[in-house]
Amino acid sequence: MSRYDDYLAAEADRQRADLFEYLRIASISTLPEHASDIRGAAEWVSGHLQRIGLEHVELMKTPGNPIVYGDWLHAGADAPTLLVYGHYDVQPAEPLEEWDTPPFEPTVRDERIYARGATDNKGPLFTYLAALETVLAVDGRLPCNVKLIVEGEEELRADHLEAFLEEHRELLACDACVISDSALYGRDVPSISLSLRGMCALELRLETAASDLHSGMYGGVAPNALHAMARLVASLHDHDGRVAVEGFYDAVRLPSPEETAEWASLGFDDEALRAEIGARRLIGGGEHTTLERMWALPTLDVHGMWGGFQGDGIKTVIPREARAKLSCRLVAEQEPEPVLDLLEAHVRRHCPPEAELTIVWTLPGATPMTMPRDAPLVEAGRAALADGYGREALFFRSGWSVPVAALVKARLGVDSLLLGFGLPTDGAHAPNEHFDLSNLERGTRTMVTFFSSLSGRR
Repeated sequence: MSRYDDYLAAEADRQRADLFEYLRIASISTLPEHASDIRGAAEWVSGHLQRIGLEHVELMKTPGNPIVYGDWLHAGADAPTLLVYGHYDVQPAEPLEEWDTPPFEPTVRDERIYARGATDNKGPLFTYLAALETVLAVDGRLPCNVKLIVEGEEELRADHLEAFLEEHRELLACDACVISDSALYGRDVPSISLSLRGMCALELRLETAASDLHSGMYGGVAPNALHAMARLVASLHDHDGRVAVEGFYDAVRLPSPEETAEWASLGFDDEALRAEIGARRLIGGGEHTTLERMWALPTLDVHGMWGGFQGDGIKTVIPREARAKLSCRLVAEQEPEPVLDLLEAHVRRHCPPEAELTIVWTLPGATPMTMPRDAPLVEAGRAALADGYGREALFFRSGWSVPVAALVKARLGVDSLLLGFGLPTDGAHAPNEHFDLSNLERGTRTMVTFFSSLSGRR
Protein backbone atom coordinates (compact mmCIF):
# COMPACT_ATOMS: atom_id res chain seq x y z
CA MET A 1 0.00 0.00 0.00
CA SER A 2 1.11 3.55 -0.70
CA ARG A 3 1.30 6.19 2.00
CA TYR A 4 -1.90 7.62 0.55
CA ASP A 5 -3.64 4.25 1.00
CA ASP A 6 -2.33 4.00 4.56
CA TYR A 7 -3.72 7.45 5.37
CA LEU A 8 -7.10 6.73 3.79
CA ALA A 9 -7.40 3.44 5.67
CA ALA A 10 -6.52 5.10 8.97
CA GLU A 11 -8.94 7.99 8.46
CA ALA A 12 -11.80 6.16 6.72
CA ASP A 13 -14.21 6.10 9.68
CA ARG A 14 -13.57 9.71 10.59
CA GLN A 15 -13.93 10.89 6.97
CA ARG A 16 -17.22 9.02 6.60
CA ALA A 17 -18.45 10.61 9.84
CA ASP A 18 -17.52 14.02 8.39
CA LEU A 19 -19.57 13.31 5.27
CA PHE A 20 -22.56 12.17 7.34
CA GLU A 21 -22.38 15.39 9.37
CA TYR A 22 -22.45 17.36 6.12
CA LEU A 23 -25.41 15.33 4.78
CA ARG A 24 -27.46 16.03 7.91
CA ILE A 25 -27.67 19.73 7.00
CA ALA A 26 -30.95 20.38 5.16
CA SER A 27 -29.43 22.99 2.84
CA ILE A 28 -32.43 23.37 0.51
CA SER A 29 -31.85 26.50 -1.56
CA THR A 30 -35.31 26.61 -3.14
CA LEU A 31 -37.21 26.93 0.18
CA PRO A 32 -36.73 30.22 2.12
CA GLU A 33 -37.48 28.51 5.44
CA HIS A 34 -34.15 26.67 5.11
CA ALA A 35 -32.05 29.86 5.01
CA SER A 36 -30.40 28.96 8.33
CA ASP A 37 -29.53 25.50 6.98
CA ILE A 38 -28.01 27.08 3.89
CA ARG A 39 -25.84 29.25 6.13
CA GLY A 40 -25.00 26.22 8.25
CA ALA A 41 -23.86 24.24 5.22
CA ALA A 42 -21.69 27.11 3.98
CA GLU A 43 -20.11 27.41 7.41
CA TRP A 44 -19.56 23.64 7.56
CA VAL A 45 -17.74 23.69 4.21
CA SER A 46 -15.71 26.72 5.28
CA GLY A 47 -14.63 25.07 8.54
CA HIS A 48 -13.82 21.81 6.78
CA LEU A 49 -11.63 23.51 4.18
CA GLN A 50 -9.62 25.12 6.97
CA ARG A 51 -9.30 21.79 8.81
CA ILE A 52 -7.90 19.97 5.77
CA GLY A 53 -5.27 22.63 5.09
CA LEU A 54 -6.66 25.10 2.57
CA GLU A 55 -5.90 28.76 3.08
CA HIS A 56 -7.63 32.13 2.60
CA VAL A 57 -10.95 30.42 3.31
CA GLU A 58 -13.83 32.88 3.18
CA LEU A 59 -17.61 33.01 2.91
CA MET A 60 -17.96 35.45 0.05
CA LYS A 61 -21.16 37.45 -0.26
CA THR A 62 -23.46 37.34 -3.27
CA PRO A 63 -26.97 38.81 -3.68
CA GLY A 64 -28.14 35.35 -2.63
CA ASN A 65 -26.42 32.53 -0.77
CA PRO A 66 -22.70 32.81 0.09
CA ILE A 67 -20.00 31.16 -2.00
CA VAL A 68 -17.24 29.43 -0.05
CA TYR A 69 -13.74 30.15 -1.35
CA GLY A 70 -10.42 28.59 -0.34
CA ASP A 71 -7.04 28.03 -1.99
CA TRP A 72 -3.58 26.51 -1.77
CA LEU A 73 -1.14 28.45 -3.96
CA HIS A 74 2.37 27.29 -3.04
CA ALA A 75 3.17 25.10 -6.06
CA GLY A 76 4.88 27.99 -7.84
CA ALA A 77 4.21 30.20 -10.83
CA ASP A 78 5.25 27.47 -13.30
CA ALA A 79 2.76 24.96 -11.93
CA PRO A 80 -0.80 24.87 -13.27
CA THR A 81 -3.63 26.47 -11.32
CA LEU A 82 -6.80 24.45 -11.04
CA LEU A 83 -10.24 25.78 -10.08
CA VAL A 84 -12.31 23.17 -8.22
CA TYR A 85 -16.13 23.50 -8.23
CA GLY A 86 -18.95 21.98 -6.20
CA HIS A 87 -22.21 23.04 -4.56
CA TYR A 88 -23.57 22.62 -1.05
CA ASP A 89 -27.27 23.22 -1.74
CA VAL A 90 -29.73 20.39 -2.34
CA GLN A 91 -33.21 19.83 -3.73
CA PRO A 92 -36.32 19.62 -1.52
CA ALA A 93 -36.91 16.12 -0.15
CA GLU A 94 -40.66 15.91 -0.82
CA PRO A 95 -42.58 13.66 -1.12
CA LEU A 96 -41.33 12.59 2.31
CA GLU A 97 -43.62 9.56 2.48
CA GLU A 98 -41.70 7.94 -0.38
CA TRP A 99 -38.40 7.90 1.53
CA ASP A 100 -37.58 4.61 3.27
CA THR A 101 -35.48 6.49 5.86
CA PRO A 102 -35.39 10.20 6.82
CA PRO A 103 -33.76 12.22 4.01
CA PHE A 104 -31.46 14.18 6.32
CA GLU A 105 -30.38 11.25 8.48
CA PRO A 106 -27.82 9.44 6.30
CA THR A 107 -28.31 5.69 6.38
CA VAL A 108 -26.23 2.88 4.87
CA ARG A 109 -28.18 0.09 3.14
CA ASP A 110 -26.93 -2.34 0.52
CA GLU A 111 -23.53 -0.62 0.44
CA ARG A 112 -25.10 2.75 -0.39
CA ILE A 113 -25.48 5.99 1.56
CA TYR A 114 -29.10 7.17 1.45
CA ALA A 115 -29.68 10.89 2.04
CA ARG A 116 -30.77 14.01 0.19
CA GLY A 117 -27.65 15.43 -1.46
CA ALA A 118 -25.77 12.11 -1.23
CA THR A 119 -25.01 12.08 -4.96
CA ASP A 120 -25.99 15.66 -5.87
CA ASN A 121 -23.49 17.02 -4.92
CA LYS A 122 -22.27 16.46 -1.38
CA GLY A 123 -20.91 12.94 -1.84
CA PRO A 124 -18.93 13.56 -5.05
CA LEU A 125 -17.63 16.90 -3.74
CA PHE A 126 -16.52 15.16 -0.56
CA THR A 127 -14.31 12.81 -2.59
CA TYR A 128 -12.41 15.93 -3.73
CA LEU A 129 -12.12 17.28 -0.19
CA ALA A 130 -10.98 13.92 1.21
CA ALA A 131 -8.39 13.64 -1.56
CA LEU A 132 -7.03 17.14 -1.00
CA GLU A 133 -6.82 16.40 2.72
CA THR A 134 -4.93 13.16 2.03
CA VAL A 135 -2.34 14.64 -0.34
CA LEU A 136 -1.71 17.62 1.93
CA ALA A 137 -1.42 15.41 5.02
CA VAL A 138 0.93 12.90 3.39
CA ASP A 139 3.07 15.18 1.21
CA GLY A 140 2.66 18.48 3.00
CA ARG A 141 2.01 20.14 -0.36
CA LEU A 142 0.23 19.86 -3.70
CA PRO A 143 2.01 19.69 -7.09
CA CYS A 144 -0.42 22.26 -8.52
CA ASN A 145 -2.08 25.43 -7.29
CA VAL A 146 -5.71 24.95 -6.26
CA LYS A 147 -8.57 27.42 -5.93
CA LEU A 148 -11.90 26.07 -4.75
CA ILE A 149 -15.41 27.49 -4.85
CA VAL A 150 -18.50 25.80 -3.39
CA GLU A 151 -21.77 27.60 -4.13
CA GLY A 152 -25.23 27.42 -2.59
CA GLU A 153 -27.57 28.17 -5.52
CA GLU A 154 -26.88 25.50 -8.13
CA GLU A 155 -30.37 24.09 -7.63
CA LEU A 156 -31.92 27.57 -7.72
CA ARG A 157 -30.35 29.97 -10.21
CA ALA A 158 -27.12 30.73 -12.10
CA ASP A 159 -27.10 34.52 -12.41
CA HIS A 160 -25.50 35.15 -9.01
CA LEU A 161 -22.69 32.70 -9.80
CA GLU A 162 -22.17 34.33 -13.18
CA ALA A 163 -21.86 37.77 -11.57
CA PHE A 164 -19.48 36.34 -8.96
CA LEU A 165 -17.20 34.87 -11.63
CA GLU A 166 -17.16 38.18 -13.51
CA GLU A 167 -16.53 40.26 -10.40
CA HIS A 168 -13.71 38.02 -9.15
CA ARG A 169 -12.00 37.16 -12.43
CA GLU A 170 -8.56 38.07 -11.09
CA LEU A 171 -9.00 36.08 -7.87
CA LEU A 172 -10.27 33.03 -9.79
CA ALA A 173 -7.75 33.17 -12.67
CA CYS A 174 -6.78 29.59 -13.50
CA ASP A 175 -5.67 27.24 -16.26
CA ALA A 176 -8.69 24.92 -16.07
CA CYS A 177 -11.66 23.96 -13.93
CA VAL A 178 -12.60 20.53 -12.57
CA ILE A 179 -16.26 19.95 -11.67
CA SER A 180 -17.44 17.42 -9.10
CA ASP A 181 -21.11 17.86 -10.10
CA SER A 182 -21.06 15.06 -12.66
CA ALA A 183 -21.48 11.30 -12.92
CA LEU A 184 -20.00 8.12 -14.33
CA TYR A 185 -21.53 6.39 -17.35
CA GLY A 186 -22.51 3.41 -15.21
CA ARG A 187 -21.64 1.27 -12.19
CA ASP A 188 -18.03 0.03 -12.24
CA VAL A 189 -17.36 1.98 -15.44
CA PRO A 190 -14.66 4.64 -14.97
CA SER A 191 -15.65 7.32 -17.45
CA ILE A 192 -15.46 10.99 -18.35
CA SER A 193 -18.24 13.00 -19.94
CA LEU A 194 -16.70 15.23 -22.59
CA SER A 195 -19.86 17.13 -23.41
CA LEU A 196 -22.87 18.71 -21.71
CA ARG A 197 -26.09 19.80 -23.32
CA GLY A 198 -27.15 23.40 -22.82
CA MET A 199 -30.62 24.57 -21.84
CA CYS A 200 -33.24 27.22 -22.45
CA ALA A 201 -36.85 27.52 -21.30
CA LEU A 202 -40.01 29.58 -21.59
CA GLU A 203 -43.62 29.80 -20.38
CA LEU A 204 -46.62 30.36 -22.62
CA ARG A 205 -50.07 31.76 -21.84
CA LEU A 206 -53.13 31.53 -24.07
CA GLU A 207 -56.30 33.55 -23.42
CA THR A 208 -59.55 32.93 -25.27
CA ALA A 209 -62.22 34.93 -23.38
CA ALA A 210 -62.73 37.55 -20.69
CA SER A 211 -63.66 34.93 -18.04
CA ASP A 212 -64.36 31.24 -17.55
CA LEU A 213 -67.73 30.35 -19.06
CA HIS A 214 -70.58 27.91 -18.32
CA SER A 215 -70.18 24.98 -20.70
CA GLY A 216 -73.93 24.44 -20.90
CA MET A 217 -74.67 28.02 -21.91
CA TYR A 218 -71.67 28.63 -24.16
CA GLY A 219 -70.41 25.17 -25.18
CA GLY A 220 -70.04 24.82 -28.92
CA VAL A 221 -69.39 28.50 -29.53
CA ALA A 222 -66.96 29.72 -26.86
CA PRO A 223 -63.27 28.87 -27.50
CA ASN A 224 -61.59 26.69 -24.87
CA ALA A 225 -58.09 27.80 -23.86
CA LEU A 226 -57.02 24.27 -22.90
CA HIS A 227 -58.11 22.91 -26.27
CA ALA A 228 -56.11 25.67 -27.96
CA MET A 229 -53.04 24.94 -25.83
CA ALA A 230 -53.31 21.22 -26.57
CA ARG A 231 -53.27 21.93 -30.32
CA LEU A 232 -50.35 24.33 -29.95
CA VAL A 233 -48.30 21.93 -27.86
CA ALA A 234 -49.09 19.08 -30.26
CA SER A 235 -47.55 21.11 -33.09
CA LEU A 236 -44.12 21.02 -31.42
CA HIS A 237 -43.34 17.39 -32.36
CA ASP A 238 -44.07 14.92 -35.14
CA HIS A 239 -45.59 11.49 -34.54
CA ASP A 240 -42.15 9.94 -33.87
CA GLY A 241 -41.23 12.53 -31.24
CA ARG A 242 -38.86 14.62 -33.35
CA VAL A 243 -39.04 18.37 -32.77
CA ALA A 244 -41.12 19.99 -35.53
CA VAL A 245 -39.94 23.58 -34.97
CA GLU A 246 -38.64 24.99 -38.25
CA GLY A 247 -34.84 25.40 -38.19
CA PHE A 248 -34.47 23.62 -34.83
CA TYR A 249 -31.82 21.17 -36.08
CA ASP A 250 -30.03 23.50 -38.51
CA ALA A 251 -27.10 24.31 -36.20
CA VAL A 252 -26.66 20.77 -34.85
CA ARG A 253 -23.26 19.17 -35.46
CA LEU A 254 -23.60 15.39 -35.38
CA PRO A 255 -20.93 13.23 -33.73
CA SER A 256 -18.20 11.74 -35.87
CA PRO A 257 -18.35 8.09 -36.98
CA GLU A 258 -15.35 7.47 -34.72
CA GLU A 259 -17.25 8.78 -31.69
CA THR A 260 -20.42 6.81 -32.41
CA ALA A 261 -18.29 3.68 -32.89
CA GLU A 262 -16.80 4.35 -29.45
CA TRP A 263 -20.30 4.58 -27.98
CA ALA A 264 -21.16 1.22 -29.54
CA SER A 265 -18.51 -0.36 -27.29
CA LEU A 266 -20.36 0.80 -24.14
CA GLY A 267 -22.80 -2.10 -24.35
CA PHE A 268 -25.88 0.13 -24.12
CA ASP A 269 -29.19 -1.77 -24.03
CA ASP A 270 -32.31 0.00 -25.37
CA GLU A 271 -34.68 -2.50 -23.79
CA ALA A 272 -32.98 -2.20 -20.39
CA LEU A 273 -33.45 1.59 -20.55
CA ARG A 274 -37.11 1.20 -21.51
CA ALA A 275 -37.68 -1.15 -18.58
CA GLU A 276 -35.70 1.07 -16.18
CA ILE A 277 -37.85 4.13 -16.82
CA GLY A 278 -41.08 2.13 -17.06
CA ALA A 279 -42.00 3.35 -20.55
CA ARG A 280 -44.14 1.44 -23.05
CA ARG A 281 -41.71 2.43 -25.79
CA LEU A 282 -38.85 4.84 -26.47
CA ILE A 283 -39.59 7.80 -28.74
CA GLY A 284 -37.68 9.71 -31.39
CA GLY A 285 -36.40 6.66 -33.26
CA GLY A 286 -35.46 6.42 -36.89
CA GLU A 287 -32.05 7.23 -38.28
CA HIS A 288 -30.43 8.00 -34.90
CA THR A 289 -29.61 5.57 -32.11
CA THR A 290 -30.91 6.00 -28.59
CA LEU A 291 -27.53 7.25 -27.33
CA GLU A 292 -27.35 9.77 -30.17
CA ARG A 293 -30.82 11.04 -29.23
CA MET A 294 -29.88 11.26 -25.54
CA TRP A 295 -26.44 12.83 -25.96
CA ALA A 296 -25.98 14.42 -29.39
CA LEU A 297 -29.40 15.74 -30.40
CA PRO A 298 -31.40 18.60 -28.89
CA THR A 299 -34.76 18.14 -27.17
CA LEU A 300 -37.96 20.07 -26.52
CA ASP A 301 -40.12 19.00 -23.59
CA VAL A 302 -43.35 20.22 -22.01
CA HIS A 303 -42.94 20.26 -18.21
CA GLY A 304 -46.36 21.49 -17.21
CA MET A 305 -49.66 22.46 -18.84
CA TRP A 306 -52.59 23.74 -16.83
CA GLY A 307 -55.75 25.81 -16.72
CA GLY A 308 -59.40 25.55 -15.80
CA PHE A 309 -60.73 23.53 -12.86
CA GLN A 310 -58.34 21.03 -11.24
CA GLY A 311 -60.08 20.18 -7.94
CA ASP A 312 -61.98 17.03 -6.99
CA GLY A 313 -65.21 16.33 -8.79
CA ILE A 314 -66.26 18.34 -11.80
CA LYS A 315 -66.88 22.00 -12.53
CA THR A 316 -68.30 22.46 -16.00
CA VAL A 317 -66.46 25.56 -17.13
CA ILE A 318 -64.85 26.51 -20.39
CA PRO A 319 -61.45 27.86 -19.24
CA ARG A 320 -60.43 31.28 -20.49
CA GLU A 321 -56.69 30.76 -19.88
CA ALA A 322 -54.13 27.98 -20.26
CA ARG A 323 -50.41 27.92 -19.56
CA ALA A 324 -47.50 25.68 -20.45
CA LYS A 325 -43.83 25.52 -19.49
CA LEU A 326 -41.31 24.25 -22.03
CA SER A 327 -37.57 23.72 -22.11
CA CYS A 328 -34.94 22.57 -24.58
CA ARG A 329 -31.67 20.73 -24.09
CA LEU A 330 -29.16 22.05 -26.60
CA VAL A 331 -26.11 20.49 -28.23
CA ALA A 332 -22.86 21.80 -29.68
CA GLU A 333 -23.22 24.80 -32.02
CA GLN A 334 -26.70 25.66 -30.66
CA GLU A 335 -27.05 28.84 -28.61
CA PRO A 336 -29.98 29.49 -26.24
CA GLU A 337 -31.13 32.86 -27.60
CA PRO A 338 -31.46 31.82 -31.28
CA VAL A 339 -33.31 28.66 -30.23
CA LEU A 340 -35.72 30.72 -28.12
CA ASP A 341 -36.30 32.92 -31.18
CA LEU A 342 -37.15 29.81 -33.24
CA LEU A 343 -39.56 28.60 -30.56
CA GLU A 344 -41.28 31.96 -30.30
CA ALA A 345 -41.68 32.16 -34.07
CA HIS A 346 -43.16 28.64 -34.11
CA VAL A 347 -45.73 29.18 -31.36
CA ARG A 348 -46.81 32.51 -32.84
CA ARG A 349 -47.20 30.90 -36.25
CA HIS A 350 -49.14 27.89 -34.89
CA CYS A 351 -51.20 29.64 -32.24
CA PRO A 352 -54.89 28.87 -32.87
CA PRO A 353 -56.63 31.98 -34.21
CA GLU A 354 -59.15 32.05 -31.35
CA ALA A 355 -56.37 32.49 -28.76
CA GLU A 356 -54.15 35.39 -27.75
CA LEU A 357 -50.58 34.28 -27.03
CA THR A 358 -48.27 35.79 -24.42
CA ILE A 359 -44.67 34.70 -23.79
CA VAL A 360 -44.72 35.01 -19.99
CA TRP A 361 -40.94 34.63 -19.58
CA THR A 362 -37.89 33.16 -21.27
CA LEU A 363 -34.76 31.68 -19.69
CA PRO A 364 -31.59 31.49 -21.80
CA GLY A 365 -30.17 28.95 -19.33
CA ALA A 366 -26.78 27.58 -20.38
CA THR A 367 -24.80 27.04 -23.56
CA PRO A 368 -23.58 23.54 -24.45
CA MET A 369 -20.03 22.59 -23.44
CA THR A 370 -17.45 20.28 -25.00
CA MET A 371 -14.04 19.46 -23.51
CA PRO A 372 -11.29 18.56 -26.05
CA ARG A 373 -10.40 14.92 -25.48
CA ASP A 374 -6.72 15.60 -26.08
CA ALA A 375 -6.52 18.26 -23.35
CA PRO A 376 -3.80 17.44 -20.77
CA LEU A 377 -6.35 17.69 -17.95
CA VAL A 378 -8.53 15.06 -19.65
CA GLU A 379 -5.55 12.73 -19.90
CA ALA A 380 -4.77 13.33 -16.23
CA GLY A 381 -8.38 12.51 -15.32
CA ARG A 382 -8.39 9.39 -17.46
CA ALA A 383 -5.15 8.13 -15.89
CA ALA A 384 -6.45 8.82 -12.39
CA LEU A 385 -9.68 6.93 -13.09
CA ALA A 386 -7.71 3.95 -14.38
CA ASP A 387 -5.74 3.95 -11.13
CA GLY A 388 -8.83 4.34 -8.93
CA TYR A 389 -11.01 1.77 -10.72
CA GLY A 390 -8.44 -0.65 -12.09
CA ARG A 391 -9.46 -0.43 -15.74
CA GLU A 392 -9.18 1.98 -18.65
CA ALA A 393 -11.58 4.90 -18.54
CA LEU A 394 -14.11 5.52 -21.31
CA PHE A 395 -15.47 8.71 -22.84
CA PHE A 396 -19.16 9.54 -23.20
CA ARG A 397 -21.48 12.54 -23.47
CA SER A 398 -24.03 13.80 -20.96
CA GLY A 399 -27.60 14.76 -21.71
CA TRP A 400 -27.89 17.03 -18.69
CA SER A 401 -26.69 20.62 -18.19
CA VAL A 402 -24.24 22.02 -15.63
CA PRO A 403 -24.39 25.82 -16.03
CA VAL A 404 -21.05 26.46 -14.29
CA ALA A 405 -19.12 24.83 -17.14
CA ALA A 406 -20.45 27.34 -19.68
CA LEU A 407 -20.06 30.22 -17.22
CA VAL A 408 -16.42 29.38 -16.45
CA LYS A 409 -15.70 29.27 -20.17
CA ALA A 410 -17.46 32.59 -20.80
CA ARG A 411 -16.19 34.52 -17.75
CA LEU A 412 -12.78 32.98 -17.04
CA GLY A 413 -11.90 31.70 -20.51
CA VAL A 414 -11.02 28.14 -19.47
CA ASP A 415 -12.33 24.65 -20.17
CA SER A 416 -13.82 22.36 -17.53
CA LEU A 417 -13.22 18.70 -16.80
CA LEU A 418 -16.32 16.81 -15.62
CA LEU A 419 -14.98 14.32 -13.10
CA GLY A 420 -17.78 12.99 -10.91
CA PHE A 421 -18.61 9.70 -9.22
CA GLY A 422 -22.39 9.56 -9.04
CA LEU A 423 -24.46 7.19 -11.14
CA PRO A 424 -27.46 7.90 -13.39
CA THR A 425 -29.42 5.48 -11.17
CA ASP A 426 -28.59 7.26 -7.87
CA GLY A 427 -31.96 9.00 -7.72
CA ALA A 428 -30.74 12.59 -7.76
CA HIS A 429 -33.69 14.95 -7.02
CA ALA A 430 -35.86 11.92 -6.18
CA PRO A 431 -36.85 10.09 -2.98
CA ASN A 432 -34.22 7.65 -1.66
CA GLU A 433 -31.31 9.47 -3.31
CA HIS A 434 -28.11 7.54 -2.65
CA PHE A 435 -24.37 7.31 -3.30
CA ASP A 436 -22.44 4.05 -3.60
CA LEU A 437 -19.85 3.45 -0.89
CA SER A 438 -17.64 1.93 -3.58
CA ASN A 439 -17.75 5.19 -5.55
CA LEU A 440 -17.01 7.19 -2.40
CA GLU A 441 -13.90 5.08 -1.81
CA ARG A 442 -12.74 4.67 -5.42
CA GLY A 443 -13.65 8.25 -6.24
CA THR A 444 -11.50 9.50 -3.36
CA ARG A 445 -8.62 7.28 -4.50
CA THR A 446 -9.04 8.59 -8.05
CA MET A 447 -8.88 12.19 -6.88
CA VAL A 448 -5.80 11.48 -4.73
CA THR A 449 -4.04 10.28 -7.87
CA PHE A 450 -5.40 13.23 -9.82
CA PHE A 451 -4.35 15.94 -7.34
CA SER A 452 -0.98 14.31 -6.62
CA SER A 453 0.08 14.09 -10.26
CA LEU A 454 -0.84 17.43 -11.87
CA SER A 455 2.60 19.04 -11.90
CA GLY A 456 3.26 20.56 -15.31
CA ARG A 457 -0.15 19.67 -16.80
CA ARG A 458 -2.07 22.59 -18.26
